[in-house]
Amino acid sequence: MEASERRVAVVGDDGRASTLRDAVEGAGADLTDLASASDAAEAPIVVALGDEAIRDAAVSAPDGTVIPVGDRRLAFDRDGAVAALRELLDAAAAGERVARVKHPVMAVTDGTAPPAKALFDVALVTSEPARISEFAVEFTERQTESVRADGVVVATPLGSDGYANAVGGPIVEPGGGFPVAPIAPFSTRTDTWVTPDRVRLTVEREGEPVAIVVDGERRSVVAPHRPVAIEPVDRVAFAAPVAARERADRKHSNNS
Repeated sequence: MEASERRVAVVGDDGRASTLRDAVEGAGADLTDLASASDAAEAPIVVALGDEAIRDAAVSAPDGTVIPVGDRRLAFDRDGAVAALRELLDAAAAGERVARVKHPVMAVTDGTAPPAKALFDVALVTSEPARISEFAVEFTERQTESVRADGVVVATPLGSDGYANAVGGPIVEPGGGFPVAPIAPFSTRTDTWVTPDRVRLTVEREGEPVAIVVDGERRSVVAPHRPVAIEPVDRVAFAAPVAARERADRKHSNNS
């Protein structure tokens, strides 16, 4: 590996950061200081600790590889991140325990502001809890569904084990599409979906204010009858345990 490719940044501030910085230096890599995770494009390998740092590193669309550290299904714990880092730096060991997978970053556009970017999920949700609105969910194949619910959430595979799964959406492996699920639907019998690409959500009822929430952060209020487009715009390389990559490969093979 060229010297320039051995530059590693550790972003995110928690108790694991010092251990991981020590591991970078112990592996003979060049520890690169960044002002913030949004500067991640400057380092070929970025170790990102916690959801906020993982998100900021990914939405900056780095050309290198992000090693996610956290509690999510496709993230590493501290020891796993150290092992992944060492393997990525050792070309001879590449692929033994760590794979590179591409995770999508979604753009969220309502036509009134510059697009926001999401790594985990996007939700349209009523501003007050337990206040139902009505939503149209339009898929790329021109299929449109209508749901009465507190909201609708769209997740990436990386975020599918979070909020979307908590409200009944499926967990999706990398490359498996984008789960879409209603939040607290009015009907006890309702569908969830997995879309391969773009989806548009529209608030169809006036009265109850509905907000756009991007990766857990409330952004703005959605105007009724104005579609919100959600679509993948970037794909960022992430380190993942080989077992996760093998699960995804088996799933796609079974579906072929």
